[in-house]
Amino acid sequence: MNQIIINILKGFLIGIANIIPGLSGATIALILGVYTKSIEVITKFDTSLLKLIKSGELNKAQKHISLSFLTSITLGIIVSFILMSNLLDILLVKYPVYTWSYFFGIILASIPYVAKQTSKWETKESILFLVGLLSSLSLLFIEPSYENQNLVFIFFCGIIGGVGMLIPGLSGSYLLVILGNYKLILVDTIQNISTHLLYVTEAIDTFKYWKIFIVFLLGQTLCVILFSRFIKFLITIHKNSTFSILSGIIAGSLVYIWPWQTNNPEEEGQLIDYLSHPSFQDYTDLYAICMILIGVCSIVIMEKWAKQN
Repeated sequence: MNQIIINILKGFLIGIANIIPGLSGATIALILGVYTKSIEVITKFDTSLLKLIKSGELNKAQKHISLSFLTSITLGIIVSFILMSNLLDILLVKYPVYTWSYFFGIILASIPYVAKQTSKWETKESILFLVGLLSSLSLLFIEPSYENQNLVFIFFCGIIGGVGMLIPGLSGSYLLVILGNYKLILVDTIQNISTHLLYVTEAIDTFKYWKIFIVFLLGQTLCVILFSRFIKFLITIHKNSTFSILSGIIAGSLVYIWPWQTNNPEEEGQLIDYLSHPSFQDYTDLYAICMILIGVCSIVIMEKWAKQN
């Protein structure tokens, strides 16, 4: 039971990361020590599982997919989506610099942790790091699209969001910002459904948002099940190369959550146009630096806690 509670807490932290544009839930999963196992479990949704279910061997089927691990992690992610989406929305509106500073510290501290997954750093690994870095930075020059409620496009957003969930350093929520549907899916939809579930009230357009949520979830699930096999192949056969690139992607993702921005990256224009710098004309910037340090400490504590469990 203790391990289930711990996995729920880990899922909760991963879910929070998945909500924030620029943060990667896969990065947090890697730091918490559940990334590789999660990939392993997802790839076991195969014909062997179907045969076990068909033959009525449900106990073997549960062990085959580590059902208790999978459900506890998933439950934590769902709970964080329901409980934290409203709070994070408030924090990003009222205290954007401090909030982004904290998350900046989290990503900054995660880079060396992911980098040390590579057993050796030679010329090849350094080049691949630069490839990942430049690939990540290229998203700076993409102007976000407009909101699109077409269910086929929502399904496509789910697939793209699924890719972001599987690749450390690649933020699925930021990809939704680029596609123009971040606010629709991860703000309006989640808030509407959570209000409906928590307060048992008939929120406005609840049926519409449930459709959006279910279609998005189907796209994400399909992507995770199919793409996870490719990820498993990479981290098994080409581990050093894979984590070298991922380290670069995570390093590049720092610009997406740079605390000092002059505008909201969800609005029109390229993100690079909004980047600014601290002026230190008042205590705000000093407090922001402190929040970055707190974010770094959070990762150090999180990693030690994960190792103990």
